[in-house]
This record gives sequence, C-alpha cells and structure tokens, in this order.
Amino acid sequence: MSALPDQICGISREDYLIKLEEFHGHISPGTVMGGFLVDAAWKILGETPYINVVVETVVCLPDSVQALTPCTLGNGFLQVLDWGKFALTMYDRMTLQGARAWMSAEGIEEFPLVADWYLRRAEGEKVEKIRVVEEIMAGGHGLVRSRAVTMKAPLKDSAHVPTMACPSCGEYYPSRQGGLCPACAGQAYYS
Repeated sequence: MSALPDQICGISREDYLIKLEEFHGHISPGTVMGGFLVDAAWKILGETPYINVVVETVVCLPDSVQALTPCTLGNGFLQVLDWGKFALTMYDRMTLQGARAWMSAEGIEEFPLVADWYLRRAEGEKVEKIRVVEEIMAGGHGLVRSRAVTMKAPLKDSAHVPTMACPSCGEYYPSRQGGLCPACAGQAYYS
C-alpha cells in the first residue's frame, strides 16, 4: 500500500474529509473517492477560470465536485449524467480541452473492501463505511485512471434561453420545450 496522501485538491487530508462531511452530511466512500477523481483530472487540466465538470453518476460524485471546485448544479458549471459510472470529465469551456478521470478496474482489486463496495459484491455482513474510506485513502491515486480529452461541444448551453408563459398554468418555462410546460404536457412529478 502506498503512503497516505498529504493533500487532495490542494487541501490537507484532514480538511478534505471535514469539507466532504460538511457538504455531503457524512463521510462516504463515494465522496472520498470522488475527491481523488477531481484531483487527478485537475492535475491534467491545470488552472482555468472557465472550468466545467461533467459527472457520470448521480450518487456522491456530484457532491465531491461541488465541495471541491467552483462548479455547482446551481451555477450550471456541473452537469450530471445518470450513466451509473464513477467517472468525471473536467474541462475548459472556452477551449474544450479537458481531462477524464475514473475508478480503475485494475487498481481496486488490491483493496478488497474498496472492490466489494465499488463492485457491490459484499454479501451478508456489511462492511463499515469508515473501513472502506480508510482503504480508499490508502489506495489514493492508485485507484484512479485519468487522461486528457477534448470535448465535442460544451454540455452547458451558454446562449440566452427564451422563455414563455404556459397557456395552461401561467408559469414560465423554456419555450424550446413546446407549447405547454412539461408539467402541463403530462410530465408532472406531482398531483
């Protein structure tokens, strides 16, 4: 096993764990692993004032990105794809140059608790999350693969989005969605 990293995303190991716990509500294997993905991609991309991030899972990883970068769901610089893959791409939205980082299928096998957590193969007795987190910290960057990529197009539309009032409910929505807002068009998630 490698030595525990002194810093992740430019902050001390202890501050990193505190920051993730404060943002996510508890320390989870997914948020801790997410920090290593963010760190790996950032090392390739370098500093840019035009950073965007795309994550490929809805679980834990978006919170790592929001806690460790200026990219959030609210400012639109974080996009979430529900692909179920623990991976992310960080890119410069002006040049479209970026870096993709993902969990290494090869790297996790030498860390059995991480492998059981990641591959969802732990049966019977549940392993304590803190033990999985400790193993993730021990594996660190060895659990991650990353490479430079070029985006085909930015995933965030930077153009002004025209809106209109829904003729049925009166609420405003992006006009590109059709003649009725999604809720009135039968897609409401409430009744």
